[in-house]
Amino acid sequence: MSRFGKAVLLCLTLFAAWHLCSALFTAAPPGPGADHAEGSHASCLPLAREVGVRAAAGTGSNFVFSPPLSIHAALAMVAAGARGDTRRELLRFLGSSSLDELHHASANELVGRLNGLTQTSFACGVWVDWRHVLRPEFAATDASRYAATAESVDFVSGAEQARQRVNGFVADATKQLIRDILPPGSVDSSTAVVLANALYFKGAWSHPFDVFTAPFHVPGGTTVGVPSMTTGRSQYIALYPGFRALKLPYKNNVSRQADAFYMLILLPDSGTLSLADLYNKAVSTPEFIRKHTPVEEVPVGRFMVPKFNFTFEFEASSDMQKLGVTRAFSGGDFSGMVSGEDGLSISRVYHKATIEVDEQGTVAAAATVVVLMEGSANSETQPKKQIMISLQMQESVERDVRASSYAFKTEYI
Repeated sequence: MSRFGKAVLLCLTLFAAWHLCSALFTAAPPGPGADHAEGSHASCLPLAREVGVRAAAGTGSNFVFSPPLSIHAALAMVAAGARGDTRRELLRFLGSSSLDELHHASANELVGRLNGLTQTSFACGVWVDWRHVLRPEFAATDASRYAATAESVDFVSGAEQARQRVNGFVADATKQLIRDILPPGSVDSSTAVVLANALYFKGAWSHPFDVFTAPFHVPGGTTVGVPSMTTGRSQYIALYPGFRALKLPYKNNVSRQADAFYMLILLPDSGTLSLADLYNKAVSTPEFIRKHTPVEEVPVGRFMVPKFNFTFEFEASSDMQKLGVTRAFSGGDFSGMVSGEDGLSISRVYHKATIEVDEQGTVAAAATVVVLMEGSANSETQPKKQIMISLQMQESVERDVRASSYAFKTEYI
């Protein structure tokens, strides 16, 4: 792998374990007697394709995200509290036909293993407004399946403080790599529940690299000099039609090879495949990653991999609705989450990820936050607010003109 052509690195299996690498794009091999449901291998693949292909084919900027682990975990917690068609749409999106199948999906198996490894951190949290009460069975499921902690907050008079609590939780869980995932104004008095997942990984290469400045060919034909990793050691490299693959193992603090971590880098051949084409292949074919991971070391000549560090974030609600999750955003049934409440809706799904790769190893983190509000996220609430303001003004005018001005200002803020 002597140079990287006109493409950026495509890192697909950062958090993958050796036998569970397919958990990022497909299901792990079923055990004896296990059912192999048709949808069990499609966890968040449509979202990965929608966002990734758009980013790869767009401005050419780098992107990194974790749809099959971080986004999957956050939405799986939401699905546990959904009922009826709302749950069915979420399960379909997550690639499972039932809640029981979702709980036994390969992504959840990987979650269990991550919690026991020193290289990783996996944390989930739930914040519910004090006016509502989480159903005990929902809280128990999220605690047992995702080690989620629950906390009561005040979104009515303390929305900003609640936002900072969620952001602080994510920042702590990601070793301060991801901060302010909830932007200002993302929660308010209509917010009922917020659910979050945070994922952190730090791995050292099994064999550290040397560093030198090498030419890097960027889109548009420009060549720049960038710090790159190099070594004279043999590498796990394989050639496939239209692209090549490189597996870089980490130094693993695990008791069995089945939990060993590695990074997989796919590089399209110049003039054969574009980066978007290769990404589309990877996320559209369930067995793609499993079938295109090198298994043998081969001697290399001039070997180099650029060092890189970038962050990517997006809001996923429009993509999810485009992919068929509609009821959850419009008066969904979340009566399994909050007692006596079936009028909640998802208002926003925030995701942010970051990665840094150098000669020593990799540090990466990802987080997903789902905000549920009272009523429909697609409904128009401003006229109702304006009417309430007008009524208060009229009542105040009858008492005192100055009081009416004060009442308007207070309510508007």
